[in-house]
Amino acid sequence: MSHDAKKEPTFKIPEVKPGDWRGEILGGCTVNFGQVVQPGPPRRSVEFTYAIMPAAFATPEVRFTWPGVIMVMAPTPMKTEFPDAGLLFKVEHLPSLHLSLQVTRGQFSDMLRMLEAKRLRDLHFTVEDGANGAWPVFSWGVSVGLA
Repeated sequence: MSHDAKKEPTFKIPEVKPGDWRGEILGGCTVNFGQVVQPGPPRRSVEFTYAIMPAAFATPEVRFTWPGVIMVMAPTPMKTEFPDAGLLFKVEHLPSLHLSLQVTRGQFSDMLRMLEAKRLRDLHFTVEDGANGAWPVFSWGVSVGLA
């Protein structure tokens, strides 16, 4: 038997690259509402609202599907401006991605109704060049199935 025949096939996880990505929401999600006191001065209470859902992500060029999580966050009164539409993070030591999306309060309210009706389907997003395992999201969108 030749030396090459003894080698085990190796699988290499593809690099995360800027460009167009697609995703699929894989099931139920959790929605979180709350409030936390921010130390001052002045001390004030700030609300937080976010949803977390399981997902799968891929690019059209690479035949690999990344397992992942989508976190959709509505802005708090303390932070209302965001330079990016979100961030894509690579989880260290796992073949997994985390997509964090910034939305307006109005978008979040609309998404809640669609999440409850289980109508959010596929998503697409475009990521830009990143560093240290994080890529800024330039744009994103989610399709909704209507009956």
